Amino acid sequence: MDPGTVESFTFWAIALAMTGVALAFVLPRLFSRSAPSDAASSATATIEAYRAQAADLDRDLAAGALAESEYRQAKIDLERRLLAEMQPDGRTPRAPGATRRAAIGVAVVLPLLAFGLYALFGDPGAAHRDALPSSGATAADNPQADRARLVAHLERSPRDGRSWVLLARIDFGADRFADAATAYAKAVAASDKVARDATVWCEYADALGMAQGGSLAGRPREFVAHALTLDPKHAKALEMAGSAAFEQGDPGAAAGYWRQLLAQLPDGSPQRRELAVAAERAEELAAAGATVSTPSR
Repeated sequence: MDPGTVESFTFWAIALAMTGVALAFVLPRLFSRSAPSDAASSATATIEAYRAQAADLDRDLAAGALAESEYRQAKIDLERRLLAEMQPDGRTPRAPGATRRAAIGVAVVLPLLAFGLYALFGDPGAAHRDALPSSGATAADNPQADRARLVAHLERSPRDGRSWVLLARIDFGADRFADAATAYAKAVAASDKVARDATVWCEYADALGMAQGGSLAGRPREFVAHALTLDPKHAKALEMAGSAAFEQGDPGAAAGYWRQLLAQLPDGSPQRRELAVAAERAEELAAAGATVSTPSR
């Protein structure tokens, strides 16, 4: 059996096992004939489940398993599901007479729906190549071997925007900034989905800025501005926009971007403290009518 077949078999086996685990949690509650004596207990259980899933998302974001844009969309989806499950009086809806039919429907339809949607919109070929890492990550233990495989893959599939991003991140990690910028350019040209990712535009700006000596002036600054049109609250875009404004001699604008970012950072974090000092200093310079001139990064 060739390695690709083994990887595909392993992927689908894991997917089936995870589906089975999910059903094991859902079906016992649907088959149960007894409803809670107090509707408030059902609402409490729903809220607790929501909090647990939200905590999982927070851990994935902190571990780098989710990009910020993916994290925010997942939180929005989670909140919408909570609102859909809660009635106006705070109770979760329940239809005792339909629970057994619902359980059978879930057991049959959920796996079919999940695998059908993945077949339509997913990427089955992902089992044969490295997953796209989170922002700032490289491909891993042997980046040069990974790079060689990516280059070969992209020769066959030049419209694979995700792989262009991965190649760009490997080149950036190896200080090949011009090559990284070229790969990012091909990534956003190849895939509309990639071109809608604010994080990719920030990384593109960073690579191009480093390639031109560490300055965000010119096209890198334009790319950061574009990232903010895609996501006005994007943390990296706000930080880079402030740096670009400060570099351009506009401390007032820099402080404005950094103040927006400060509102998103947790109280007491080192990053928040450092950024607060930078924002205050920029505001002082702006109030004094001073302009700044910074060296290249």
